[in-house]
Formats: sequence, C-alpha cells, structure tokens
Amino acid sequence: MIRKSTLILIIILLFIFNKTLSANEKEKITENLNSIDTLKFEFDQISFDKKESGKCFLKRPHFLKCIYEDKNQKELIVNKNILIIYHARYDKSYFYPTKKSYFLDILDKKKFENLILSGSITQNNNHFEIIYSDKNKGEIVLFFDLINFDLEGWKIVNLDGSKITFILKNIFKNLEIDNKLFQIPNAS
Repeated sequence: MIRKSTLILIIILLFIFNKTLSANEKEKITENLNSIDTLKFEFDQISFDKKESGKCFLKRPHFLKCIYEDKNQKELIVNKNILIIYHARYDKSYFYPTKKSYFLDILDKKKFENLILSGSITQNNNHFEIIYSDKNKGEIVLFFDLINFDLEGWKIVNLDGSKITFILKNIFKNLEIDNKLFQIPNAS
C-alpha cells in the first residue's frame, strides 16, 4: 500500500507537471498567433440556434470583415473601435461599440496574448481550449489545433447568457489584404 507521504508527493508532481505543460502549450499558441498579421478563412457561426456561414478577412491590429452568405447580404466590419453590421440588400448600417466585445482582444496581438496567458487551458481529443472570463464581456472559450496551434474558433457566452460559436475553416495566413476592404459603408 502506498504511504500517505508518497501519495502526496505524486499529487504535487502531477500538479507541477500539468502547470509546466499548460505554460508550454500556451507559449506555443502565442508564438504561432504572433507570427500572423492577416488571415482569410471561411466560417460557420451558430447563435440563437441559427447557423450562418461565410468568409472573413482579418488584418491586425484593427480590421475584420466577415461576409455572410445570406439573403440580406450581411457584413460584419470591425474598423478600429467601430463594429458595423451592414445589410447590403437594404443599404442599412448598424453601429456598435467594440469595447464590450472580444473583437479588439482577438485583433490586437498583445491583448490576445494576455488573454491566452491569463486563461485556463484544457485539452480534449480535438483541440486545446483556453477559457477566459471578463466581468464586462462574459466568457470566451478559444479553440486551438493540437498539432500546429492554429486558432480554430471560439465560443462566447455573453453577460445575458446568450451563446455564439464561431468556427474557422480553410485558413490562409499572411496574405496581402488591402485596407480598402475594411471601409465603412455609408451610414443609412
């Protein structure tokens, strides 16, 4: 039978090993993310039990544009501190502040790195998950590939309890993307 002191030592060593593994994986994730200046990818978004798809262009540190494949020709545009939902079919723009969203954290390399390093990491069969909570934004769970540490998507639980899951597919890194793509449509 294992003595109590041996059992305690094993538990302490497993705890230390797990902390070392977590720090190492987080470091690899942040190294990979910091090497990326632009992304082009397809996405699936699930919110309010509705699935939407499209493609996105991301250019750090300030720009994101997602073009949805829907009848309203919806676009989500982040241009510095402004978030716009634009419906091209109706030529209507809706403006929102970004300070209560995670968009600025994801777009800015240093903020994203701090979010990852401050979050707790777990591993399952499919990916690493980093969970981070902010009292003003809610909770975000980031998904990263187990092998190449690429961002695979995220799930956000807003302060009101609503959930948005955003999955990235067919990712292309560091392509040339013109800033004109992120221009704000005329306000309607």
